[in-house]
Amino acid sequence: MANYAKKFLRSGDPTEDVLHRTKLFHTDSVLCGLSALALKTNAPTVLKKEATLTKSREISYKKQPNFALTFGETEVNDYLKSICANMSAVREWDSNGTVFGYREGKKDFQAGEFGHNDFYPVVVASAFFNSKIDGKTALNAMIL
Repeated sequence: MANYAKKFLRSGDPTEDVLHRTKLFHTDSVLCGLSALALKTNAPTVLKKEATLTKSREISYKKQPNFALTFGETEVNDYLKSICANMSAVREWDSNGTVFGYREGKKDFQAGEFGHNDFYPVVVASAFFNSKIDGKTALNAMIL
């Protein structure tokens, strides 16, 4: 699986439809996360507060090893705590899981979900502090 992932990140060529759908999922996940924090849901709020205790002294938005943005912040924080807070916020209002085995008109064929994008903050944080990760690579990582 690791070899497949490496190859896909180097030369994967998803269709425009897949790229478009992933961009929509990402946009939805960010809006869900921001909404969860705006409405002060418990876990995301607690985790964001913890993340913001580790602000960088450097200028915001500058790529820095081990720092990333936490939703709603303008200063970078410890990347692990930012990822945790952002993933929790995204998951709080997760609204776009996909029903696996869906067949229109046959509810008995629906067998669980896939397509959760609460791991996207890992990709975004990685791209934030690693200048070798461009937008195309980040999008392909989200697709993986």
